[in-house]
Amino acid sequence: MPQLTARATGRDLLRCRRCGAEFPEGRATEDGWHYACPEEGCDARGLGEGLKRVE
Repeated sequence: MPQLTARATGRDLLRCRRCGAEFPEGRATEDGWHYACPEEGCDARGLGEGLKRVE
């Protein structure tokens, strides 16, 4: 099941603007549209607002 692996790793690396955690994009979304920090206790949401792509 390569799709599950791709979702778990994601395409890009994201960084949370609130807690500073870095993680693959696939961990931050369930549907590809809505993003949230996957770290426990952090409620940052949205690309550009709560999360940003690591360049």
